[in-house]
Amino acid sequence: MRIGELLIMNGWISNEQLNEALEEQRLHPAKLGEILIAKGFINEGQLVEVLEFQLGVPVVKLSETAFDPAAVHLIPDSVALKHRTLPIGKDGGKLRVAMIDPLNQEAIKEIQMVTGLRVQPLIAARSEMDEVLVRYYGEDDSREELAAILREGMKCQASAIRLEALSHGLSVRYRTTESHPDERTLDKSKQLALVARIKRMAGMRTENMPLPQSGRFQTDVDHKPVDVRVSTLPTRYGESLYLLLSDPYTPLLQFSESDLNENDRESVDRAIRQPSGLLLFAGPPGSGRTSLAYSVAQEIAKTGRKIISLENPIGRTMPNMMQVEICEHSGLTMSFALRAALRHRPDALLIDQIADAETAEHALLASRFGPLTLATITANGVFETLGRLMACVRDTELLATSLSMIVSQRLVRRVCRQCAQAVPATEEELRHFEANGILLSEESKQSAKGVIGNFRSFVSAQVSGKPAVTRGIGCRVCGNTGYHGLIAIHESLTIDNPLRERIAERMPIREIERHARLNGCKSLVSDGLGKAREGLTTVDEVMKSVTFTHFEGGNNSGIPVSGG
Repeated sequence: MRIGELLIMNGWISNEQLNEALEEQRLHPAKLGEILIAKGFINEGQLVEVLEFQLGVPVVKLSETAFDPAAVHLIPDSVALKHRTLPIGKDGGKLRVAMIDPLNQEAIKEIQMVTGLRVQPLIAARSEMDEVLVRYYGEDDSREELAAILREGMKCQASAIRLEALSHGLSVRYRTTESHPDERTLDKSKQLALVARIKRMAGMRTENMPLPQSGRFQTDVDHKPVDVRVSTLPTRYGESLYLLLSDPYTPLLQFSESDLNENDRESVDRAIRQPSGLLLFAGPPGSGRTSLAYSVAQEIAKTGRKIISLENPIGRTMPNMMQVEICEHSGLTMSFALRAALRHRPDALLIDQIADAETAEHALLASRFGPLTLATITANGVFETLGRLMACVRDTELLATSLSMIVSQRLVRRVCRQCAQAVPATEEELRHFEANGILLSEESKQSAKGVIGNFRSFVSAQVSGKPAVTRGIGCRVCGNTGYHGLIAIHESLTIDNPLRERIAERMPIREIERHARLNGCKSLVSDGLGKAREGLTTVDEVMKSVTFTHFEGGNNSGIPVSGG
């Protein structure tokens, strides 16, 4: 008989409770018994009693059992912790092993391989197993381990931490603007406890799950708050985790403080004053596109308009905004939430992010006659964004009439103001400036005058006859990198009538780009090089950011602000 039928037969659960647990199991795959315990319908004692009857496997009460120390040490710590098992005693060629899941054939095979003995499984309650594992294999130091990992992440200004399950342990890698030399690998015996602790803190299911999970938690590290968004990915050697870090008290980016140039800021301002239309913020992961979208949404909120955001997950709590967190597992998909949000008659929507054709079409339909819709999308530039939309949206007339503007953003490192110096531009830098029509010798002299730095280097730059650029020579403030903090570079595309006609006719994207460039649409490179000419960043940073599609973003002024 099935476990649910046995529980009903014993009068421990009702049909309604069983159906509720089965529905939960359908949405979030897990063992039925564990779901019933989590919901408080049964306790551990009732579960193991039913399993004993169902499987014909004896139950062992670990709190009342005498262990054979020689048998305990037959299984390595890593194997016992990995599978939550513990040897109780040895009878000839047979090893009696307490297990939470006596049907775990992987565990049985691994134990037989390392011991050379046949395994006789016994059923144990999970809570008792956790207690004896700590007793025999040492205290669970996962709390201190996690604190040390987060502390190092904050120290190196990491925007994220990767915990990657490998055959020999758990790799800890920090996502920063620079390569981080202190990457390390935790022993396999620590992997399970650390992963379980993070999952518990993030409100996830702690058992091994065949599907990815996501969650979040807040904690303090050295008396500093940090918000951690967690994603899990089941892999061959266990679950890998991605921890996205942010400071929940970092001031929100204001639209007036964004690094948009004057023309782009005016174009965005005109777009958000309209009652309808779709304004897209594009960029690769880590480009800050979500932070920019938030800042624009807050600018809209200042006018008293009602804004609803649809996010997966919610990046950070925003004032003056109704925020909805998408949950695919429970059926709250982006397209479903979008239709529901429209029934609340918002003045503006924020969608983070457009990931499929269905969401794109719903967003376009919603924005055609109102409300004004802001959305983020993963793409490398404005024309790649437009090309993707033209490829996936069937009705190009809808796309042409609804889309109002695309803004693409990247983050580059800012020159450290403490050690910035004016130096002669290299030949390669000159070629980049000239190719983009940026360089004027008189202008270059003026731009270098405001640079704080060594007077000798400034005079040398002027005497050389070459235009001056700004570089950081390295100091204690910037960790001898020459950079401190981040600055955004942009390209924007306003959809005017000539572009609408070309989009509706499905003209090749290269033809559309050629037309837009001829009519003044500046590229990311052009905007970045302009900011390099102003001494805000360097040519090398700009070219690197547009060459590589993924920017390992961080922040040299504290815990980084998250945002895709």
